[in-house]
Amino acid sequence: MADNETPHILPRDKLLRDSFTPAETLTFICILVTALIGFVAADPRSYWILGYFIIAGAMTLVILKTHEATHPFFLDFLWPRFALLATPAVWILLQYVTGILQDPLHTIQTGKESYYVMEAPKLWLPTSTAPGQNAVTLVGFCSVYFLTICLFLVPKSRSFFERVLPWLCLLAVLTCLYGYLQLALDLEAPLFTKGTGRDDFFAFFPYDGQWAAFAMLWSTACIALALLKARYEDAPPFLQSTAPWYLTGALLLGLSGCFVQAKLPAVLLLLLLSILLLLTMVTYLQIKRDPHHASISFLSGFSSAAVFAIAIFRVFQPSADNELYASLRRAAVDMFRDNPLFGWGMDGFAQLAPFYLDDRLLGARYERAASDGLQFLAEFGLIGYLFPLITFLYLLCRYLKGRKDIQLTNHLLLACAAVLGIGCIDTPFMSPAVFMSFFIIFFSALRWADLSRSKVDEVDARPTLVTPAKLRRVPFYTEQGKETFK
Repeated sequence: MADNETPHILPRDKLLRDSFTPAETLTFICILVTALIGFVAADPRSYWILGYFIIAGAMTLVILKTHEATHPFFLDFLWPRFALLATPAVWILLQYVTGILQDPLHTIQTGKESYYVMEAPKLWLPTSTAPGQNAVTLVGFCSVYFLTICLFLVPKSRSFFERVLPWLCLLAVLTCLYGYLQLALDLEAPLFTKGTGRDDFFAFFPYDGQWAAFAMLWSTACIALALLKARYEDAPPFLQSTAPWYLTGALLLGLSGCFVQAKLPAVLLLLLLSILLLLTMVTYLQIKRDPHHASISFLSGFSSAAVFAIAIFRVFQPSADNELYASLRRAAVDMFRDNPLFGWGMDGFAQLAPFYLDDRLLGARYERAASDGLQFLAEFGLIGYLFPLITFLYLLCRYLKGRKDIQLTNHLLLACAAVLGIGCIDTPFMSPAVFMSFFIIFFSALRWADLSRSKVDEVDARPTLVTPAKLRRVPFYTEQGKETFK
């Protein structure tokens, strides 16, 4: 059995464990609907999409209260865990609201012309640049984060993820097929949208570097689920299982890196696919009971080598935007140096970049710093960066402190690490689809590990402390009693 599956469970207990509670049903519906809207309408700043995200985020408290009222087992950590995980987003919102009192941009009138002037900020106070233009964006992204926290709190068994992740993988693969259709039709802009005027789009993503990060997450999820099914002792042979479908979806998503114009995201996507195919080869070499395990291992190893060769070929392709991206990153570093504690606020880079960019780049508007990591530092500073860092390091250390052999969790966390790597050199998290997918994968991976380690009624309950007899200080009699009745 895979990943510490509990053996010899009674049918009644299994039904209780795997049947959806009302809170799980609400979580399932909200995640699927939000993913469908986010994947299809991937415009980063659509007020329709962001408005829906705010509504979906408001459902978080409804889901948690329903979970508290209807969960069949003890819940001792529900609200403390939610408070801990929500701290980064709550702090960013508080920092944004407080920063409204300090806007560094002001306008001056000279004749008929008006100009922006940047005043030096007070370093010990938060700053919000142009707060009226980005409030919906910030609240929308924070709302999506709140909703995905439910994946770490609500599911009581792994059956939940075995049902929701296949649907999400299917949505991602259908989105990928739509992107291939656009390539076949040689369209100048995505269907049903005006486009951005550039040709570096894929499917509903206006920038294909963001698509590469999206494809990383869901191609990994497809292969992780395929390998999970193969590791079950009662798994059917490969050709009679769902594994071929998962592997086909992973290949469709991963090989889209051959058509992505953003070079470094495309290379990382192909390298990750090569690693995942290598893991597939190793897994099927160990599954001797499958009659086709040798053929599957050979094909997986051959495919891994071929994809790796394509990735190396992409590495040596020229890229014309290296100098531009380097200048944008230098501007983000300079902005961070001038306001290191709290940063310049949401969208501070887009507003203040003209004051920091090379003179040769003036006259064009640049909203992103070509690095989500550097832009986050420039806009929210060290203090804003500290809360997410501490929270996620705590979650990872909590996982690594226990058993580390939960393979599905390790595979999904590998995809998250790869996307964070892209975030250092590109802007994947500007896309709401990538932002939501990242936290779906991250929280699902960690919750899967918790559910694999503990009994279903002990995951969210405090441990029962019983001191062993040899450690008790008060002596007690353990021999058979010999009572005499008079």
